[in-house]
Amino acid sequence: MTQALPGLPPLPRQNSCRVLSEPEQVSFRLSELHASLNESLLREANEHGYRARLEATALHSPTAAGSYHWHAVVYAVRSMLTKHGWKPKDLRNCPFIVSPDRAVAIVVMTGDSDTGRPNGNPTNQAEKGPILNQAIARNQEQLRLFEAGSVSSTLAGSKEATQLWVFLYHVGVGLNGKDEVRMEISLPSRFERKKIVEWSERIILGAIQPNDEVGVLGDASAEPMDVPVERRVGT
Repeated sequence: MTQALPGLPPLPRQNSCRVLSEPEQVSFRLSELHASLNESLLREANEHGYRARLEATALHSPTAAGSYHWHAVVYAVRSMLTKHGWKPKDLRNCPFIVSPDRAVAIVVMTGDSDTGRPNGNPTNQAEKGPILNQAIARNQEQLRLFEAGSVSSTLAGSKEATQLWVFLYHVGVGLNGKDEVRMEISLPSRFERKKIVEWSERIILGAIQPNDEVGVLGDASAEPMDVPVERRVGT
């Protein structure tokens, strides 16, 4: 039944979304997207982001912690994937990373509280502009992101079909009352009023429990992750 009865509001749009959350499913699907893509890499990137988040103090601006986290995740994801031949691309201040075969592009976003919940319907926390709108529209239309002559074709420089996947994360409170970082890498299919409102596929990653992960995040003396830091030389 797809039509509303006379005098009643239209029925909500139904979205068919494939959700994968079992570890074996997640591992297999990520490897299908690209051989170099795995949960460990994405988890490490978000651990890097959470560490950066902790650098914010009461004297920083109220949004500093979230900003530090996002910038660090973007850097870590792109730094680690470039070692596997991925190419970083920036379009109107929107940072992407594109796989060597140009089949997959990834963008990092902060998500709302539904992020990482298999039964949720998450969206991006911050509003996004026309570049993401165009990319998601092309995901919906035969999952084509970059077409010859379009603005988005600059991103990958290819006429081949490319899917835009979103690495979405959210810092919330877990069942233990402590910080929890939930994550997923998902394929958006509809974008309205600068928000993602539908997904065609969601790959749910294991949550990070910062205070319970001794030697990873909870131990300040732990050995830092191997994410190189490159400083720009002023001119």
